Amino acid sequence: MSELAIDIRDVRAHYGKGQRRVEALKGVSLDVQRGDIFGLLGPNGAGKTTLLSCIEGLHRPDTGAIVVAGIDVLRDPQRARRKLGIQLQSTALIDGLTATELIEVYAALYEVYPSRSRILELLEQFALVDQAHRRAKQMSGGQQQRLALAIALSTNPEIVLLDEPTGSLDPAARREVWRMIRTLKDQGRTIVITTHSMDEAESLCGRVAILDEGRIVACDSPHRLIAAADVRPVLKATVDLPLDALPPLTGALEMRYVGERLEIETANPEATLQALYMAAQQYGRLVRDITVRQPNLEDVYLKLTGRSLSQL
Repeated sequence: MSELAIDIRDVRAHYGKGQRRVEALKGVSLDVQRGDIFGLLGPNGAGKTTLLSCIEGLHRPDTGAIVVAGIDVLRDPQRARRKLGIQLQSTALIDGLTATELIEVYAALYEVYPSRSRILELLEQFALVDQAHRRAKQMSGGQQQRLALAIALSTNPEIVLLDEPTGSLDPAARREVWRMIRTLKDQGRTIVITTHSMDEAESLCGRVAILDEGRIVACDSPHRLIAAADVRPVLKATVDLPLDALPPLTGALEMRYVGERLEIETANPEATLQALYMAAQQYGRLVRDITVRQPNLEDVYLKLTGRSLSQL
């Protein structure tokens, strides 16, 4: 059996026509190992959802090849789709149906008809037993996302595709969904998750592909991507200083303003902070709200694209 759950080669895809035509994917190639949690990281419009739609067989690419669990998606999309569990966004849930009914309806689309005991098992797995006969519109955002995961598993898929599964959740609900995603991995399933959250990608994913304007600009483990980018800690402070007029600060490699916050990439945060205090005194300014952030995927994205993902 191949170690690859998903194999994608030179996929190009567009949507729209005429002047509204948008080339969403521009020669994307990647592979996802069986049993991995793989992240597609990038801002809205980078091509993440289009790529998932191509994997699902819902959007036919212009060129390229996609193989899911050994099945050619372009030749046999229905058979390939049976290997997949697809997480629905909470807004896609039919408000008037109960949790039990939604699981039944979704599974039936794939010609799978789970027993009552199987449905109860899914509801128990995602702490939704008390919501079994509650309509989707009556559930909280966190409950709806847990239900979306239960629905995705209703066909007992090998591969689970999750499109921004925690985008609208509060921190506590996000971490609960993370825990459940890790449980899916522990069951031997392959997970592909799209996200624009740095901490989500770093916390969950064994490997990450960074997408920018329809292209993959990097693909590796978060740790290796950060190491390869050779980025340094970032000192952040609220202070109003004319960067062009400042003398070089000890240890500082690069300085920039993001909004009202000064960000300094530094090889020596302590020495740079002392130099910043001295510069601020010369201009009669106060240095406030000081933090030091260790290198992360945000820095990798900024270095690769010249843009901050959090600002897009």
